[in-house]
Amino acid sequence: MNNNVAQILNILMEKISDEEISVKKEELIQYLLDEGYPLEDIDTAFQLIFAQQQQNVIDLTPLAGVELSTSRLRLLTADEKMQLTREAVGVLLQVQTSGLLDLQKWEYLLLTLFNDQEPPIDSSVLWQGLQKVLPEEDLAMLARLIPEFKPFMREAKFYIN
Repeated sequence: MNNNVAQILNILMEKISDEEISVKKEELIQYLLDEGYPLEDIDTAFQLIFAQQQQNVIDLTPLAGVELSTSRLRLLTADEKMQLTREAVGVLLQVQTSGLLDLQKWEYLLLTLFNDQEPPIDSSVLWQGLQKVLPEEDLAMLARLIPEFKPFMREAKFYIN
């Protein structure tokens, strides 16, 4: 997922509610076009957002150069999204598409976040949850891929043997 799609997802999640989706879709598309987002990125974001209404599982495209260990991961429920800050929702989508979490790790992360933390859950809390799930080298990769995580990673470097 490119940065534009993540930004569009944040805008869409901020501007829509389940009851207003069909009414405002065209207006949202025009708004995003006026903001300078490419139609292809808008389409990708809409597919990610609206696929959740049809089913709770979606095929995901990994970030360039990273293969998904599984190509099907559960999306967040409306209740889960409400517990996250807007930034954290976007960051969590980037984490999900990074290919570093299989379905078991994804579910464990969500259980940790939503059962152990008080809302609102922000990027720093998300990082703490990821530290329980991922090894240090995967955390370093996330810190390189996701700008919101850079402050939490002391040294985001890979060592080649």
